[in-house]
Amino acid sequence: MQWREATEIEGNSVKVPPTWLDLYYYEALNILFRFENSLRIFAYIILKKELGEKWDNAAISGNSTIKSETKKRLAQAREHGYLGYEVSSPMLYLNSGELTTIITSDAYWKHFAPYFKATKQIILNKLNEIGTVRNSLAHFRPLKRDDLDLIKQNTKHVLLEIETCIDRINAISSATPTNSDSEWYKKLSSIKNEVVEISLFQSQDQQWVRTEIGFKTPMLEKTQFGPHYFSYQLGKFRTEEMLKRYNNIRNACISVSEIPAYGTMSHNHDVVFDQKISVIFHQKNLCNGIEPIYSDFIEIAAKAEREVALLHEDRLTLGDLVKSESANASFITNVDNPYWSLNILSLNTPLESVDSIEFWGHRYHFSSNFVTDTNHYPWMPTPVSKPAWLGT
Repeated sequence: MQWREATEIEGNSVKVPPTWLDLYYYEALNILFRFENSLRIFAYIILKKELGEKWDNAAISGNSTIKSETKKRLAQAREHGYLGYEVSSPMLYLNSGELTTIITSDAYWKHFAPYFKATKQIILNKLNEIGTVRNSLAHFRPLKRDDLDLIKQNTKHVLLEIETCIDRINAISSATPTNSDSEWYKKLSSIKNEVVEISLFQSQDQQWVRTEIGFKTPMLEKTQFGPHYFSYQLGKFRTEEMLKRYNNIRNACISVSEIPAYGTMSHNHDVVFDQKISVIFHQKNLCNGIEPIYSDFIEIAAKAEREVALLHEDRLTLGDLVKSESANASFITNVDNPYWSLNILSLNTPLESVDSIEFWGHRYHFSSNFVTDTNHYPWMPTPVSKPAWLGT
């Protein structure tokens, strides 16, 4: 028995052994993988927006809910935890049939209907057709090329408005106008101290708000080892602890994410970096819950400031929201233009360390063609493809 491997060749191409499955099988797999995961994200967004902290009480079938059913599946997956990646999001344990049931159910269709340009029956038919092809592939039954054409057409029809919704949430980069008279803006924009500053952004349709916690990373200690290496102790904002401790924010928001850590060095080799933690709300939920949400943010800013002051006195202090982390910088000399390479990856919060579906990992806030092009999904600890820009 000889299992032949594909090989990458020059020009971002791949050579596939002739005995592998026909190419359209892989195209179908790619479409179905991206479709199902996009549908999971969308279903979660709408359920969390409408049901809040009880989103996972949504019924799947009979007496089963998302919470009860996925709890069992997660436990089963952990019996063979050495296989694949560990994922804890309940949404990743729902299959396409269950997503279809949730979306088209009498109880929840009213929440999902605005995102479809067809009647419930037509959407149900299209989802069932996609599901039939998906099950054939999942159970290793042969596909026809016509099946590929069908899922291309149906996914396009189903996801037309869904992709717009996901893109808007992932690309909230326009600052909220400073003359906004919204109560949430007046309150949250006033939060600022020596360590934390809140910035506010809105989606193009003004339905989604990104509240950005800017944490001015303190340098607690700097040690030089020879001319080409520095070691640092830096203060890190503990995003995972914020999610555990501040229920008003967690229950009202859709997602929390961090912009990946990437800093610079000053002329005297100090680290210059601000951690940025984004909390995304639907505007309706932010307006309705602004008082307790505002109280949480006020306490976060004040506590972070106190804990940074304690860390400057004793860097071994472990705060509720701030702790000390190691970082380093090396001077790279074996290149035409030598430069300092700063390593502050320790300031990123590992996805697997946060047991909260609201944490989406590390994301930049620009997005387009999410369904077809994204290489890193929320809740997944690793990219699933190369970035889209490599193909340009």
